[in-house]
Amino acid sequence: MSHATHSYYDWQVSTLLLAYDAVEPLARDDVEALARRQQDVERELQQMVQALLPADYRDNPQRDFPPELVIELTKATLRRAASIVKLL
Repeated sequence: MSHATHSYYDWQVSTLLLAYDAVEPLARDDVEALARRQQDVERELQQMVQALLPADYRDNPQRDFPPELVIELTKATLRRAASIVKLL
């Protein structure tokens, strides 16, 4: 995973985690709940990306995403965050 891809993924995870935290805050010392939420968000993101990703990108993970696809993934991430906090 390239640094840019890793940073983008971290942004997606952080965005959704913050949305969930706004609705249902977890105690910072509840390590198990925090880890569970992180895993749930990562699973959710994987499903979202798989649903949006054209087959030729799913079949060839070495291909770089074109800007148009990154824009769609960004919009989907923001839409999901907004729906979590009930803004949409």
